[in-house]
Amino acid sequence: MTQLAKLRDPSKRDQIAVGLTDLCIAQPLTPTATPIADDLLITLIGGVGTDSKIIMAKKLSVCKWAPLGAIRKLAFEEIEVAKIIIKDSKRLSNKDMIDIAKTGTIDHRRLLATRANLQITVTDTLAGPAEPVILKALANNKTAEISEHTLDICLTVAKNQPKLREALARRHDLSTEYATQLCIMLPENWREDLYRRFALDKAKVESLTVEAALGATSESADKEAEETVNAAEKDGTLNGDFAIKALNTQEEILFDHALARVCKVSVSQWRVALAIAGVRAAAMACQAAGLDKSAYPVIHRALQESGRIHQSLEGDAMAAAANVFRMYGAEKASKVLRQMGSKV
Repeated sequence: MTQLAKLRDPSKRDQIAVGLTDLCIAQPLTPTATPIADDLLITLIGGVGTDSKIIMAKKLSVCKWAPLGAIRKLAFEEIEVAKIIIKDSKRLSNKDMIDIAKTGTIDHRRLLATRANLQITVTDTLAGPAEPVILKALANNKTAEISEHTLDICLTVAKNQPKLREALARRHDLSTEYATQLCIMLPENWREDLYRRFALDKAKVESLTVEAALGATSESADKEAEETVNAAEKDGTLNGDFAIKALNTQEEILFDHALARVCKVSVSQWRVALAIAGVRAAAMACQAAGLDKSAYPVIHRALQESGRIHQSLEGDAMAAAANVFRMYGAEKASKVLRQMGSKV
């Protein structure tokens, strides 16, 4: 059989590979025959085409006594083959899965992250490199055990990954403290659901949100931006376009000060309003600053990229912004923005 496995004729090798697979799954092999068959399958896997590997993987993945070496070999093959083993084979041990998590490709890791009933040793290993696509797959895997350590990694990465935040928010196994921290990073349309499902203290969430918004900038940076705005106001160049220019050049602190001054609110009020109700606050600021509504997508996109607005400009967010432009003039928008930012 070993000599047959070395045949150069691809069709013959494929026939032998599938035939030997059928022999292995027909009934448990003897302790003596098992390692021989396993070595032979591994040799054959290395020389057959993808289609034959897929056939072998499908047969071996549902066999309770499938040779372990062949299972492990197939789990690291091209993704069309590996996914069959990674998804279905009960022969993969936690150690095997940890090996896949450590040395497989990102596609292998992503598939493993979707496998049912993963245990903490595996999910912690998968989460270690902090890859957003893997963390999102784990967060969406409702049957996976997720440790506090992995959740901490997810929370850190989620600051710049809206889809990961949403996946985490759909889980039902979060602690109250974790759900509270997550809630701060979610758009207002998600927060109400978390308040209800996890019995969160809304006042605490808002207090932490305000604290984060007001503590994100150093006093010296604020002072420098304020001086620049004072100079612009003095020479008559301070307006909404000045604020947008600062935002476009990634001078976000200067943007805050310029926009707040034009809107006739304090910087603290603007930052708090944005943190509490991002979409509505940004739209209200556009109106208060006398900016055309075409400027809003630019502001929204920039603030979303920096993590200060958590909703994409679509669906509810687009409707909420449009509603502000339809219902509020500059003076009223300024007043409402001031009220929104009054939690200081």
